[in-house]
Amino acid sequence: MIKQYFKGMKRLKTLALLGMVLGLFWSCGVTQSAADIALKDQQFEELKELIATKSYIIEVKTAYPMQTYDVTRITNALMRNTGNNAARIDVTGNFIEVKGDSVKGGLSYYGEVRIANTLDPRDSGINFEGETLSYEVFENDKKQILSVEFDIKGNSMELFSVIMQLYPNKRATIIINSPNRNSIRYDGRLNALDETEPL
Repeated sequence: MIKQYFKGMKRLKTLALLGMVLGLFWSCGVTQSAADIALKDQQFEELKELIATKSYIIEVKTAYPMQTYDVTRITNALMRNTGNNAARIDVTGNFIEVKGDSVKGGLSYYGEVRIANTLDPRDSGINFEGETLSYEVFENDKKQILSVEFDIKGNSMELFSVIMQLYPNKRATIIINSPNRNSIRYDGRLNALDETEPL
């Protein structure tokens, strides 16, 4: 009887110690200092101001194609020994520039084209320049994300729907949809136009 009592006490002590350790880890992971929260709030306000100027550029670094199995196999074979693969491709030098009511974009495209609008193989990317058909900015204050959404006709008259999610740390995620080709996602960095070198 006494052995069972000590066994139960030992088990209870072990559970209490485990609970304290887990509580310590949990409390360390979720607390943010007031300074961290204030910094994030300030960065989000600066992001809102930058987007309101309509004078910014996103320097695109990486493409994430949404491809079928067969195209993925071909793309992986073509990109062997390049450091890229069908799921992640370095596209440094690609961009989207917003200047007033005009938007200019030059993005490489990897994926399936269902309807080709051009016979020029040099124009297989996503290229557009001019005024947008629509341009809206949505703010999510809780998640601190700005979404810029616009529709624009490409150089080959193809319609592109662009969704750009912008974060306080100047990271940008871009999703481009078109009725003529598979969707594609890009990641890049947001800058004010005067902070970047001319393209």
